[in-house]
Amino acid sequence: MRRTAALVAILVAVCAVGASAQAFTVDYRDGTVEVQTARGWTALSIGDRVAADATVRISRQGSLELSRARTKITLLKDGVFSIAGLAKDLAFPAETVGTAIARKLQTLVTEKPVAGTSGGVRGAEQGSTSVTWADENDETRSQAQALLDAGKYQQAAAMLSDAIGSSGTDTDTGELSYLLGVACYGAGQTAKAFRALGRVNADPGAPWYARYVILKAQVLVDGRNYPDALGSLLPFISAHPTGEATQVAWLLCGICHRGLGDEAAATTDFDAGYRLDPSTDTAKLIDRQWHMTEGTP
Repeated sequence: MRRTAALVAILVAVCAVGASAQAFTVDYRDGTVEVQTARGWTALSIGDRVAADATVRISRQGSLELSRARTKITLLKDGVFSIAGLAKDLAFPAETVGTAIARKLQTLVTEKPVAGTSGGVRGAEQGSTSVTWADENDETRSQAQALLDAGKYQQAAAMLSDAIGSSGTDTDTGELSYLLGVACYGAGQTAKAFRALGRVNADPGAPWYARYVILKAQVLVDGRNYPDALGSLLPFISAHPTGEATQVAWLLCGICHRGLGDEAAATTDFDAGYRLDPSTDTAKLIDRQWHMTEGTP
């Protein structure tokens, strides 16, 4: 009898360890974020463990980031979510696409330079990975760009956060906040990138505008907020019908429509993007997505 009880105790312990191993850890939270328990909804804090079968609720424009080993879940909109369902959706390849886009983000531009843009970037339309700056904050921006190019995202984020605090104009704050979003996203901090980009009021004439739109849309895609991502991508495509930045926008539109369950619209998006220029790296990404649907371009 004692032996049976001991075996039961061991099995219970093993199950408990297994459940704990499958749990997610709260890496970031903003706004009101709660988990459902037997006693009702309980607030979550950074460092808390969330069971793999838990249900979480986000409200008041909150956001949440959870991790487990190499798995990350990012939520950037209000609602009630099943962790198990979200984890299952991670087989969806949006994050892989996001990694590829992040690597080439600084080369993305609209097809034609915007004439008469004052200050900011000069020579960005040349497509190099570095950016040449030409205003009073040249040193800050060039240092930030050097850190980003070197993959030192945490250092870049720290420097940019300090610079934003002492920035003198809204225009400067917008550019620096965009770069902070780049740094946070590169560091794998999608929710922080979302908050940084939310402070940007970008001028469509700004040379970094295309990059901002693409990054913000990718962040929203990672957070499975497909309607808001489409809300920024479709007007951009309408205003800039050609160019590789637009090709990336079509790619993200297709991923959004697929995430919303509309495979026909996804196929149309992938086709439109692929046909802009089948020779680019982005076209290769589209081709992989395309073959997840029926037909080939």
